[in-house]
Amino acid sequence: MMEITTADFNDIYWEPPETEFQPLLDFESEILRDIPHNDVALLTQRIKRSFLDYVRQGIMMDAVRRYRLYKQQYRDFAEYCKLGLGRSHFYCQRIIQAAKVCLELIKAKFKILPTSVAQALPLLKFTKVDEYGESQLGDKWQTVLDGFQPELITAAKIAETLDENPEDRAKQVRIGGKAYQLLQQKAAAAGMAVSKYLEMLIGGTEPPDDEPDEPDDEPVELTTEKEEICDRAEAFAKAKSAKGFAIEMPSKCHQKAINLSANRSDKVSDSS
Repeated sequence: MMEITTADFNDIYWEPPETEFQPLLDFESEILRDIPHNDVALLTQRIKRSFLDYVRQGIMMDAVRRYRLYKQQYRDFAEYCKLGLGRSHFYCQRIIQAAKVCLELIKAKFKILPTSVAQALPLLKFTKVDEYGESQLGDKWQTVLDGFQPELITAAKIAETLDENPEDRAKQVRIGGKAYQLLQQKAAAAGMAVSKYLEMLIGGTEPPDDEPDEPDDEPVELTTEKEEICDRAEAFAKAKSAKGFAIEMPSKCHQKAINLSANRSDKVSDSS
């Protein structure tokens, strides 16, 4: 029976915060201690490399997943992400995907690279290889580099530049928390998603009724057969009334049943 490993500080993979983060405090002390003797060129190189730390994370996570190294402690990769790393499976998958994008660009000899997961992910769909072993990734990334200076590249600009359907792309609008809560309530009352409710308001239309009115019945021409059916129904109602029973007017549903029966009789008459 597999033993489920829980994330507590008794686990050797979950050190107490003061131990886990101590290397960062030591690094700070090292940098500050060497001032003013720090080599700015060396620091610049180290800073640039740190922009790609997500690639190192993705490479390590992919190794754990691909070679099932998590089996030593965890049931599956999702459990490893949750209990071993303290992150969601979805989040870890995105880092792996972003690392894949950046590695492909490195192999394509690009010197300027996406500096974050958010910048790399809009390029993911262009890593797909066609039947000739080629992908659009290099061309698409070059399009971004041709349009912006490296320091001006953002995830939003990459997505906008490479968006093949700009009209359909979701736009972000900032609204206050109270306003959004009210919007959610209104949308829920209308039985609609918030986005659809907003589209409806912008378009100037009204929310749909919970129970739309049934269309009025079309007038039906009374034939001899139909008149006989109606006469029998009226006679039955008068007989019940004479015995003291309360009689209600036929509902729409009942009236439709009568009409349907009459229609069937009419068809039989026509075919005879």
